[in-house]
Amino acid sequence: GQNRTMDAHEEHTRREALGVVIDRIEATMRRAEAWDEEAPPPRLLASKQPFCYDTLTFLQWLQWQMIPRMRQILDNHEDLPENSAILPYAEEFVPEPQLDEDARELLHLIGRFDELISG
Repeated sequence: GQNRTMDAHEEHTRREALGVVIDRIEATMRRAEAWDEEAPPPRLLASKQPFCYDTLTFLQWLQWQMIPRMRQILDNHEDLPENSAILPYAEEFVPEPQLDEDARELLHLIGRFDELISG
C-alpha cells in the first residue's frame, strides 16, 4: 500500500541525511586539524568499552570507529542502529570554555546524528 513506499522514502531520506552529517563531521574534524592520517594500533581499536574510552580519544573513536562503521552500514544498506546517544558523551569530552566554532559545529552535527538515528 501507500504507506510502505512512504516509509521506504523516509528511510532513504534519513540515510542520505546521515551520510551528509557524517561527511560534515569529517570535514569539521579536518578543519579543526583533529583528523589523523595514521590509524591507532589495532589493539587500541579493539577495545570493547563504549566509545573505546579506555584506549582512544573521543575524536579518534569518531574517526576510526563511528564514521567507518556508519559508512559501511549506509553503503551496504545494513540496518541502522536503533538509537544513538553520542552527544552527552561528546559534551563531556569537549569542555564548554574551549568550544570554538569547530567544536560547536561538531557537537551540533553529533546531536543531529543522534536525532536521525533515534528518530
